[in-house]
Amino acid sequence: MKLLAILLLTVAAVSAIPRSATRPQPVTAHITSLSDKDARSKARVHPAFANAGRVAGVEVWRIQDFDPVAVSAADFGKFYKGDSYIVLRTTADKRNNLSWNIYYWIGSESTQDESGAAAILTVGLDDKFNGAAIQHREVLGQESQDFKALFPSGLQYLSGGHASGFNHVVTNAGAEKRLIQVKGKRNIRTRQVDPLISSMNKGDCFILDIGNEVYLYVGESTRNMEKLKAISVANQIRDQDHNGRARLEIIDQYSNDVDTQKFFTALGSGAKDLVPEASAGGDDQAFERNEEQSIVLSEVSDSTGKVKVTALSKPYRQEQLKPQDAYILDTVTGSIYVWTGRQATEREKTEAMTKAQQLLSSKNYASWVKVVKIPQGTEPAIFKQYFATWRDLGMSHTRIV
Repeated sequence: MKLLAILLLTVAAVSAIPRSATRPQPVTAHITSLSDKDARSKARVHPAFANAGRVAGVEVWRIQDFDPVAVSAADFGKFYKGDSYIVLRTTADKRNNLSWNIYYWIGSESTQDESGAAAILTVGLDDKFNGAAIQHREVLGQESQDFKALFPSGLQYLSGGHASGFNHVVTNAGAEKRLIQVKGKRNIRTRQVDPLISSMNKGDCFILDIGNEVYLYVGESTRNMEKLKAISVANQIRDQDHNGRARLEIIDQYSNDVDTQKFFTALGSGAKDLVPEASAGGDDQAFERNEEQSIVLSEVSDSTGKVKVTALSKPYRQEQLKPQDAYILDTVTGSIYVWTGRQATEREKTEAMTKAQQLLSSKNYASWVKVVKIPQGTEPAIFKQYFATWRDLGMSHTRIV
């Protein structure tokens, strides 16, 4: 019996050796480089994101050596110029259904590796939410108002970065100024312009969207149709983009000096007498033609087994946006929008974002131009303006935009 027991123990020990020797090694979530073929899958399961987005609130990660490192709440709002960051805002409705906005912030001195890692990790984090998050690209000094609203004490720009350390702190307490021009004769158009008085003129309307304030400036020589269109757009921005919580104020030739100056104070400079003449805005019909020709809507589809990007015909209509595909709307003078259908594949979503980022760099757009991901059903007012017709959920008829 003793011999049998010894033999059984020996066999058990020997048989255990190959099993332990061939046991697969755990896969690390560390991204080794921008060319890492497993970067996206690694980003999705990265330990730093293990509990991300489970409850309403704000979470921040700083990119260090291709890895996201959690930032303590005490340091929220502090950003090193030489680094890149990921900021996650999780919100909950009355039924506690969660939704997510992911912002990846790029410092002015951030390396290509860091900014690239931030983009990859953002996509991976979005994958964690099955593509339901809205992605935003933020650049130092040109942050969106929604991004700045996440940090009530303002943003602090710290010199240096992960590799170089830091010195002094510069506080930026300002808010982003989104200035939208409304111009045209028959087919009136809207476009985002640089938020400066030099972008304005007396012949058009301008909507200034800043914080919880929406200002509509009506130029002295504005056409009635332009004014009506501008009021409609401003109301949509207030009601849809701000959920009705913003205040809309109209500034026209009948406004007093105090109210008029409030607009220019919010803009950051200028005065009524310094607004360029109507001629500076160019011909309305020429503007309509140029805008219509420059805007491009492209479909990104892998229905044939290979990803194909196809430019669509104009005028653009909501019906062209198919739930099973992704789309890129390049507005040239405004944001680059990536619209993703509810049934779009992960490959289509990723390719659309990649193509949009390539457009941003290859065309040398202004620093305030952003790539904005828009999941189906979350379209902001400014996006809808580029389509001839649009029907929101619950509407009994199609609205002519």
